[in-house]
This record gives sequence, C-alpha cells and structure tokens, in this order.
Amino acid sequence: MAQAQLTKLMEAVEIFRDVYSEIPPQTCLMFMQVCQEEGCSIKDLQERFEMSQASASRNARLLSDRVHSGRQGLGLVELRIDEQDYRIKRAYLTEKGKEIRDRLTSIA
Repeated sequence: MAQAQLTKLMEAVEIFRDVYSEIPPQTCLMFMQVCQEEGCSIKDLQERFEMSQASASRNARLLSDRVHSGRQGLGLVELRIDEQDYRIKRAYLTEKGKEIRDRLTSIA
C-alpha cells in the first residue's frame, strides 16, 4: 500500500477518535456504510458485516443519540422505524453525522 494511502487511513482513524477515543472498528464500518447507503436497515448492516443481531444493535445504538437510559450515544445517526414495517429500524445521518462524513470524504 502506498504511503499516501496509509496516511489517509490514519487521518480517517483520527477523525473517528476525535468523535470517541474508544470507538470500535465495527462501529466505524457501520457508520461508513450508512454514509454510502443512508436509510439502510440494521439487519442490512448485520448481514453486510457478518455480526450478530446483538452486536449490530449495540453498534447502531452507539452511533445514535442514546446507548441506554444512562449513557448518551455519539449522535451520528438517527434510527427511524420503517413506515411499512415497524419491526425494521433504518439509519439516517444526523447533521453531526454529515459533518463527520464530509471530513472523511475530504481526505479521500
């Protein structure tokens, strides 16, 4: 891999670390997939990254506004119930998420 490509990858990692210094790699991948395919379902993300339902749900909550009742999420995505099927949650970028997406794409 060329030095310039490695430098860009390191810059991307630093952007994520600015958001949350302990962000898991799976969460970064999920966020980048939402950037590419806004409105994808949590099930789509689970299958895409071959993770358990619990892991996909946990990572999606971390990206959203609240992990659980006592802990705030990162606020990068908004999880919305699908209008046709209430069992499906879809992920959309928040304004903060769009800012991070723009920072990531500016280093490409």
